Amino acid sequence: MKVHPLSTFLLAGLSSVAQQVNGEVVTIHGSGTTNPSKCIWHIMSLFMERSLVATRLTYRAVGSSTGQMEFLGVNNTDENSGEDPFQHVPHTHFGAGDIPVPSAAYKALNDATNEGESNMLHLPFALSSISFFHSIPGIPDNDKGLKLNSCLLARIFDGKITRWDDPEILALNVSREGHLKEVASRTNSGIYVARRVHGSSSTASVTKYLHEACKNEWPKSKVGSELGAKGLDEWHVRTKPCEGSGGMTECLKNNPGAIGYLDSGHGWSEGLAEVNLQNKDEYFLTSRYARDNGGITSAASFAMTPLRTDSDWGNVHYINKDGMNTWPIVVMSYVYLRKDINLFVDDHVTRGLLKLFLESLYDDDYFGKCTDLGFSKPPKNIIDMAKDGLNNYDDNQGLQWTFPVDFGQENMWSFESKDKTRKIEGAGKYVVSGKRQSLNGLKIDEISGKETELELEVKRLSAVLASMTSGEHDDHDDDRGHNSMKSGDSGQAQNALVLGAISFTLWICAILGYLVQRFLCGGKALYE
Repeated sequence: MKVHPLSTFLLAGLSSVAQQVNGEVVTIHGSGTTNPSKCIWHIMSLFMERSLVATRLTYRAVGSSTGQMEFLGVNNTDENSGEDPFQHVPHTHFGAGDIPVPSAAYKALNDATNEGESNMLHLPFALSSISFFHSIPGIPDNDKGLKLNSCLLARIFDGKITRWDDPEILALNVSREGHLKEVASRTNSGIYVARRVHGSSSTASVTKYLHEACKNEWPKSKVGSELGAKGLDEWHVRTKPCEGSGGMTECLKNNPGAIGYLDSGHGWSEGLAEVNLQNKDEYFLTSRYARDNGGITSAASFAMTPLRTDSDWGNVHYINKDGMNTWPIVVMSYVYLRKDINLFVDDHVTRGLLKLFLESLYDDDYFGKCTDLGFSKPPKNIIDMAKDGLNNYDDNQGLQWTFPVDFGQENMWSFESKDKTRKIEGAGKYVVSGKRQSLNGLKIDEISGKETELELEVKRLSAVLASMTSGEHDDHDDDRGHNSMKSGDSGQAQNALVLGAISFTLWICAILGYLVQRFLCGGKALYE
């Protein structure tokens, strides 16, 4: 089933179907990377809908660097407590990021809290990709689109190439020369080069790629989640700052002839045109093609990873790996979890819900829907390692879940799947049941599915219109088709028909949106 962001948003309001048992509301919260936030929110929404006990699960999408800061909790102590000011008390139940905790921070946490022994886990749960996108009119979003290699990108982002009609770019894009010269003639200020501000895992990934693939143009000193120490901005003055994935999207949409980078799934959902990148094996491809042909997961297969989740992952990366279909900028999303979780979550019911939520990241009934948002599962060996880490109760090395004796020292929370009924047990207080849904949730799934189909139809019709106006046709078009495209009146008539079809489809989308607002949201605006 296709999961549309609208579903996730509306499901978040359905937690009221859960009962408050003796006034109990079980709450967990985390913060971190924006990249898999829609995936995390969707899973949390399912938990709140499927729980008998009232639950509230929240996640703040604040970026990987902030997520690490809040998870590590350096200096987060009561000044009057008399405790060591470097106790690293976390602000959240868990953190998340698309980059591992740096080795120095990992060591500092262990030294301060566990006499140098490991006191945290990296739980890898989702693979995704970072892409470069552009807004050059007329260039399609497919394998016939704009082609750039790492060195050209490095020169663009370093201010050495400033125009789309630069000979080096034209040499790689002979069939797009007309479009490139046209946009160059209309943008006197040159290429609008968009980049992220503040600490960003996307920036860390693309700068790592530029260095790994073109060291002569992009030195190691310019690799990081933000360029410049202590607030200094070391990006080239031609680059334009854009905050967050949403800000990057606006920078691209509002400036014809722009180029920027963001997580691929976000770019796809916004209908942005993707750059065909050259990978390590010198093939040009898009991230969507790579994903559909196993090229995201293959990057993780080639990476050198530790054998344990509580090891130092600071030097692990998935950038510029081998393989014909491998995407060159792949990121792994991690959950960061303290091993001494019992010290900060003293309620075993809350700890149990947290553990079940983390287990759901490896359950196809929950994470499976995240693949529709552009994410891929890690390789099986990494998933097995993460599960082992979650379930390692060893006193010396494992997680301190410390569940009570009256539950057999096991988690009181469990799942009931949609496909297998647990008679009597499924009605239990701490069962998250796939059998427990709401009519609103089902209707949202139906409407969002239709909306997704219509969005795809709009995209298809837009591509047809772009092809007609640019004079491009499939090789199998007959002469009559070519003549009708080129003749003024007939061509205009066909363009009008396509525009009419797009308009009709968009009106249907608007009507569906109204139905959601009118019947599923009590007539109130969605964002009030």
